[in-house]
Amino acid sequence: MYIRTFVHRKVLLPVLSSLLIASFVPQPTASASALKQQATGATEAKEVEAFADQFFNQPKIKEQLTGAAVVLVKNDQVLLEKGYGYADISSKKPIDPEKTVFRVASISKLFTATAVMQLAEQGAIDLQADLQTYLGDLEIVNKTNKTLTMEHLLTHTSGFDYTDSAGSSAKEVPNNQFIKENAPTIIREPGEAYRYDNYAFNLQGYIVERLSGVPFAQYVQEHIFKPLGMGNSSFKLTSGLRKYLAVPYTAEKDPIPEYPSRPAESPDGGMFSTGRDMAKFMIAQLNDGQLAGNQILSRDSVKDMQQIHHQIHPQVSGTGYGFESFYQNSYNGQRVIGKGGDLPGYHSWMWLMPEQKVGGFVIFNSDGPDLREAFFKAFMDHYYPGTPTTTSTPGASQAELGQLTGIYQDLRLPFWILQVSVTDDGKLKIKDPYGSHTLREIAPLLFEDELGNKAAFKVNSNGTQYAFYNKMDSWAKKVPEPNVYTDVGNEHPYTSWIHEADQLGVLTPKGDSAFHPEQEMTRAKFIAGLMHLTGMAPSKNTSLTSELEEKDYLGYVQKAIELGLVQGRGPVQSFAVTAAITRQEAAVVMWRAAMIAGVNMTKSSGIKLAGDTAPWALDAVQYIVNNGMYGPEIARNSAGTLDYQSNEPLLRQEAAALLSLFCNRLSLN
Repeated sequence: MYIRTFVHRKVLLPVLSSLLIASFVPQPTASASALKQQATGATEAKEVEAFADQFFNQPKIKEQLTGAAVVLVKNDQVLLEKGYGYADISSKKPIDPEKTVFRVASISKLFTATAVMQLAEQGAIDLQADLQTYLGDLEIVNKTNKTLTMEHLLTHTSGFDYTDSAGSSAKEVPNNQFIKENAPTIIREPGEAYRYDNYAFNLQGYIVERLSGVPFAQYVQEHIFKPLGMGNSSFKLTSGLRKYLAVPYTAEKDPIPEYPSRPAESPDGGMFSTGRDMAKFMIAQLNDGQLAGNQILSRDSVKDMQQIHHQIHPQVSGTGYGFESFYQNSYNGQRVIGKGGDLPGYHSWMWLMPEQKVGGFVIFNSDGPDLREAFFKAFMDHYYPGTPTTTSTPGASQAELGQLTGIYQDLRLPFWILQVSVTDDGKLKIKDPYGSHTLREIAPLLFEDELGNKAAFKVNSNGTQYAFYNKMDSWAKKVPEPNVYTDVGNEHPYTSWIHEADQLGVLTPKGDSAFHPEQEMTRAKFIAGLMHLTGMAPSKNTSLTSELEEKDYLGYVQKAIELGLVQGRGPVQSFAVTAAITRQEAAVVMWRAAMIAGVNMTKSSGIKLAGDTAPWALDAVQYIVNNGMYGPEIARNSAGTLDYQSNEPLLRQEAAALLSLFCNRLSLN
């Protein structure tokens, strides 16, 4: 699913969408009929339709809605299959749940996992075996002493250094080529920690193709879609499907041009389907892998897929095989397993309640407020009300809580940090991009904030500490203490920023005990530091050239160019990577990164700029100044204006302050 991470509008939105989609959960009113349904769950088709109509007819919902398809099933019956709004605003073409085609985005992963489970049933795959057995001539470098298995791929615990290897090219790339060109390195013990992993599911598709001897899309068509009667589903956008494809829209309801899957037929998110077809898959999942006498999986395989295999804490749900546990605060004590997906203009959520034999699927064809969560919460509150009981525990001592304090850096999005501290009255305080939160302990290593959101901690056998809070697509790792530099003492005015930048993995000099705080930053080194914080893999191919010292940074610069963070004049080859970066150039790169990341750009401090700033950098410098992202080198004058010294070169100490403050001042409210 989404996933709260750094994103380019076209190719990286799947990993940041939850940051861009605001929480929007209106509450439908209850009626006498509703109270009856609350006692029995979703059972009557007419009442279920009335509930959905009531939800979508709310003024705030109608104002936000472009189009949606909704499907609810129980046992082997469809209770609701209905469209709301438009598949195409300009032609007023309505959503038809039987015919309207959507990109279901990361829900595709469930079908890839199903294909893997089918091959496991046949004995072609052992989920616990060394994955290298199935990779042929593809070798993935493993810097740990633990074997990578298929189970690790299925549960997003591969330990890969990069898990979102999206490119910027509009050209489709075959999955086998994509897999080889973007091969990651295993840097963390497989199974140790959760980090949402798109590459892992593309790799599964590659393995399915190798072992079955047919293209991945063909395999799924023959072994999943055809037996289930999913006639309007495919991992290819055929001319027949394109005719019924819902137009995707921005939050402002502007149409988004058609874009390719990357890789082509992408097993991680390239599936096209309809509401009716998704109902068939849900019914099969709820009925031991079969629909209308056609069995796609054994009962044991279905239960294995839906079982939680990896979690940070026994009281916090985690990942199954392809399934995940999002929107947990809306479960109301029920067991729910689901999968969501996000692509530009398409946002989906499918959930199953195995004990109730109930499933739901909702998909929208526009960006904006997260109506998926709003609908799911309304559904759960309406049919399965109740609040899970929270056990209390004797409070941990200040010393015990103190062991949890520190900075935790997100595994998938390194510029997302948690600052954990302890209050005087024995509570935990966490500052993240959503604000500051006070949490009480409800069980060992488990805490709860004022809104009921849980924070969990885990200490692995090797001593590595992880946290999981307010961001559902990965854990955060506690960073080590900073290096001690011979030229940065405690009294140095930039010490705290230099130390934090070092902890976050940027600007650390190679094989040098000195930091060189007053050394000028080159463009390449600064851009590489920022790109490291995005979590994006550096490009492996570039025509950029530089001195030997800068060569390690060129892949990051190339990626920044591809994402639009760097826009040099003339051909890319002329970009002077070894030149000192000016303060205004650095501000522009940071400003573009902030816009792409969807952070709050409206803050106004009332500070007026003095000095000489180029017209193309004015907005960026104003953004940096408004948010106080500078060190003691800058001060207001007696007139209340501020000279950012825009044309001066950025020094290493100033870069540390800028990057550190960017992470700390990041605001998504």
